Amino acid sequence: MSKNKNILAIGAHADDVEIGCGGTIALHVKRGDMVVILVMAEPFFTNYDGTVLRPKDVGELEEKSAAEVLGAKVINLGFKDNSVMYSVETIEAINRIIDEYKIDTVYTHWHHESNQDHSRTAHATISAARYTPNIMMYEPMYPNGKTYETFRSQIYVDITSTFDIKMRALTCHKSQVEKFGSDFLDAVEARARYRGYEIGRRYAESFEVIRAVNEI
Repeated sequence: MSKNKNILAIGAHADDVEIGCGGTIALHVKRGDMVVILVMAEPFFTNYDGTVLRPKDVGELEEKSAAEVLGAKVINLGFKDNSVMYSVETIEAINRIIDEYKIDTVYTHWHHESNQDHSRTAHATISAARYTPNIMMYEPMYPNGKTYETFRSQIYVDITSTFDIKMRALTCHKSQVEKFGSDFLDAVEARARYRGYEIGRRYAESFEVIRAVNEI
C-alpha cells in the first residue's frame, strides 16, 4: 500500500484550483493525503477600470469556505491581482511552501494559458518544484485556454465519487458565480462529464504532465 502524499494545489486566484482539480483534491483528502491550496493573488478583485467586484474580506471568506468543503488548508500569498509575476520572488514564495510542507505532488495551471496570471504562475511553479517528483497541470477553462497551443489530456482522474464536493466547493465562491452566471457552473459540469465519457466514467478531470513517478 502506498504511503500518504503531501499535495500542493496552486492557483493564481481563489477558485482556480476548485475549477481545475477540485474533484482530484477531494479524492486526495478522502485517501488521507495532506493537501495545501496555495493562492497567489489577494482575494481583493477589481475590474480594469478599478470597480471593486470582490472586497478582500468577502474573498477571504469564500476561499476559506471552499477549502473547508474540500478538506484542505488554504494559504494566500497576497500578490496583486493581474500582476502575478514570473520572478525570483514568486518562485521563492512557492519554494518555501514546498519545503515547509514536504510536498511531493504539485498541481498547477497549464503553462500555455492566455491569462497571464495563470501562465506566469505555472512557470513559477515549475521552477520552484524542480525537485518535486510529481508535477501536473490542470485543464484551463474558456477563454483562458483559447491559445495557439492545445491542452493534452495525458492523465485522467475519475472524480465521480467527489464531483458533488467539487461543485459545492466551487459554489462557495459566490462572487465568481454571480460574475459569470449559472452557465459557468454548467460549463464546469459539462467538461467533467465529457472527460468522464472519454474514459468510461461519469465524471473526470484531466491533466498534462510535467513529471510523474509511476508507483508500481
